[in-house]
Order: sequence, then structure tokens, then C-alpha cells
Amino acid sequence: MAKEAQRVAQQGLGRPIISAEIGGRRVVAVRNRLYHVKGKTFHDFLGDYLRDVLDPAWGNAELEKPLRDRHPIVQWYDSICNLQRRSGVTGDSVVQIEANGAASAWIRLAYDLYALDHNAELQKKLVGRLKNPDMFPGARYETYVAAAMIRAGFDIEFEDEDDRSTTHCEFVATCKASANKYSVEAKHRNRGDATGTLRFRLGRRLQGALRKQAAHPRIVFLDVGVPDDQRDATVPGFMRQALYDLRGFEGRTLNGHPLPAAYVFLTNMPSDRDLEGAVRRTVILAEGFQIPDFKLDAGFPTLREAYAAMRAHQDIHDLLRSLRDHSEVPATFDGEAPELAFSTNEARLSVGSWYEVQVGPKGETAPAQLLQGIVLEPEQAATCVFQLQDGQQVTVSVPLSAAELQAYRWHPATFFERIESSAGQTIETPFKTFMWLLEAHKNATRAQLLAKMAGAPNFDVLERLTDRDLLEEYAERMAWTIWAQTSKNKSETA
Repeated sequence: MAKEAQRVAQQGLGRPIISAEIGGRRVVAVRNRLYHVKGKTFHDFLGDYLRDVLDPAWGNAELEKPLRDRHPIVQWYDSICNLQRRSGVTGDSVVQIEANGAASAWIRLAYDLYALDHNAELQKKLVGRLKNPDMFPGARYETYVAAAMIRAGFDIEFEDEDDRSTTHCEFVATCKASANKYSVEAKHRNRGDATGTLRFRLGRRLQGALRKQAAHPRIVFLDVGVPDDQRDATVPGFMRQALYDLRGFEGRTLNGHPLPAAYVFLTNMPSDRDLEGAVRRTVILAEGFQIPDFKLDAGFPTLREAYAAMRAHQDIHDLLRSLRDHSEVPATFDGEAPELAFSTNEARLSVGSWYEVQVGPKGETAPAQLLQGIVLEPEQAATCVFQLQDGQQVTVSVPLSAAELQAYRWHPATFFERIESSAGQTIETPFKTFMWLLEAHKNATRAQLLAKMAGAPNFDVLERLTDRDLLEEYAERMAWTIWAQTSKNKSETA
């Protein structure tokens, strides 16, 4: 279970990467095809896969052109080759180097195409559009959106683009968890007109998306396409401006009818604008267009009402979370952290396994089974509880290498090869405290919850609540109690 949880944390909710070692070589299955991997990492496979999808003959023809005239993908490839030469990469062993914009763009495109091919359908028409320099930006963005939704747990069904009898969105996405269907449209920003002047007409593109016929609730992805050199977590001003501009279209009409509601995702992914520079951050904002309780700044009188709004839009909250959590392209095939998968000397702390631990003041050791552990990053160690063969338990501080600490940061919940959902989490808001309390008391009986609130002045009202409402009421009361005490402690300390 821990290994599967770790794989999902790495790869998302689409079909797992299917691979095996056969005759000393790695083989990867993509739908009904097998690929032999020349290297050792999933990145190695993706590079070969992308060249195969685009057709080596097409790539070789592009390489014959002057660099400035080549297709953007082939320009990325040239930059990657230069990066590898500068870094001394030979292919004889697995090494880690800092990616530049070109390497990031190359490997992400390969991963997105693989996701479509492995989970839904890689249309020849899409590949053709990708190879057309004029159509490439829009096709690339549509590929990203579809692949991201696959990793978030949606099944994708493309619309028939040859059907000219009606307009339609890019595809229909069905959430596997809820079975809800959504009509999805992706609009990439036109980076320039004939004079090279940047255009910033999100409202026009939003209206264009909303004009399409849609049989289901709408999800619209809009690319902002602005250079961004910031490295911190602050929301850039141009994204706030884009959000403000979109809100200005609420309440407007289209052909005499109000514009339909939609979940809008504003994205900015500028890494391919600086091929030789450092990888730029991706910024994503989600906003409910004419959906009042799905606004970035929506306020709620109670924690329970905020929770009800979250549940009403659970699929979209889960999509947003997946866009954040599954933004990295895996280097391994099975969810394992690369720091451990490609190392020959890194130990693995696994609950249930046996180790030699120090039990005496003079360095005496004895075999002991690991029962539980917690990682203390500032101390670069894990505090572990071991059980000796005679049943005695000892607590030992186990130093962690830099590689082990990085592996913990990748997958804190499964570092000890058991699922510990609270590992690595911080609870810094009343709402997160409320959510944590809901989870912690989900198995509490009705009698137990009523006993905990026995002194409440409205106890007669509590007795008439449903089991679910009673649990939420208890969680909200406890959350505010905890935060009131926390605030008091902070003020007394100050």
C-alpha cells in the first residue's frame, strides 16, 4: 500500500508506468507497444519516446536547417545537447544536473504526450499540429491541459474535430472518483501580431471558449504567456491583473444571453522563453467565473460553510491540487525517489525490517526491528523506535545522508515504507485544523461525540443533528478552541 501511495504521489491517478527489467534491459509498455530503454531513467525513455512520436526523419530534416529556422522542439534539442556537453554527461552512469529552460520544455512535452498515448489517444492530427511551427503553441498547450487532467484522475474523450455541424470544446473529461463530466477548452495566448506587439486579450479568449457548445459544466484553461523571473511564491502582478480583467466580464451577455459559468484556470509557464536560462516557475490560479463560492477571495461565515463549498466543487479542488503535486516529471519508473533508486550505498529505513542498532554505552549492538520513526530535518536524522528480540524497545537517533533527506522531501508520508499521512504536513490555518479534526475523528461514534460536547448550552440541538453534521459541528468547535489557545500562548510568549 505504501509503494502504491508513493507511486500515485509521483505519477498521479492515470495508468501507472508499466515497465520491467528483461534480459538486463529496461522495457516500457505504452498501450500496445514496447520500447527498449537505452538508459536507466524514465527521462531516458521519454527522450527516445519523443523522437519516435515526432518521427526521426522529420527531426533529421529539421537539423539540416540553420538553428534559427528550426522547429522550436528541435531548437530545444540543440540546447539540451549543449547542456549535456558542458556538464560532461556521458551516459555511462546516472547523474543529476540542473535543467535549463530547453531541457524542462523537452521532457515535459514528452511526458504529456506519453500520458495521452498511454491513457487515452495520441491523435495523428495533434502530432501534425505540434510539428507545424504556426500551430505548435496552441497544440502544445492543449496537450499539457489534457495530460494534466489525466494525472488528476480524469478520463479524456476527444471531440470529433471533423464534425463541422456544431461547435464543441477540446474534449470531455470524466472524473473517475465522482463520475462527473466536464467540457474542457484550452486557449493559448497569441504571443504577437504582425508587428511583434504582445496582446493581452484574456476576455476575448474567454468569450471564445464560452461560445462553444458544451453539454457539461465548463472548465476553461487560459494561458497568460508573460515572462516571469520571480523565484518566490508570491502571485505576480500580471496574474492579479489578468484575474481582475476576467472578473470584469462577469454579468455580460452573449447573443442576448448571460455568459455561462465556468471554472477558469489561469496559467503562466514561461520556461521555453529562455532556453539557456534557469527553469522558470509555473503559476496557476483557479477562479469560478460567475461561481460565487469558488473565488480566490471568497469568504464564509463558518468553517462548515467553507467545507460545504469545497465539497460542492471537490473535483475542481482535486484538479488544482494535482496540478501542484504532479508538476514534476518522474525520473524513476515505480515512484521511488531517484536518490535511493540509483544509489548503491544508501540504506533504507523500513518499518518491519531488522537492523543492527547500538544498545550499550560501549558501542554494543544487537539485532532490532524498526517499529516507527520520525524525520527531524534540522537535525538531519530520524528518531526511530526499535524492538529487540527480547521485546525491549529502544529509541535511537539514526543519521540521514543528504540523499535520504531529499528522498524524504519527495515522499514524507511513505519514507519508512508505511503510510503516515500526517508526515511532513503543517496545520497553519483554522480550516486545515478543522479538516485534520474531521479525519482524526471520522470513526468516532455518535455517543462519543455527544459526550465530548456534553456541557454545550445547545446540547438539545446537537442531539438532533445527523451523524455527519454532528461530526462537523464538533470539528469546528474544537478548531476554534485550538486556535484561541494558540493565539493566547503566542501573546503570552510575546
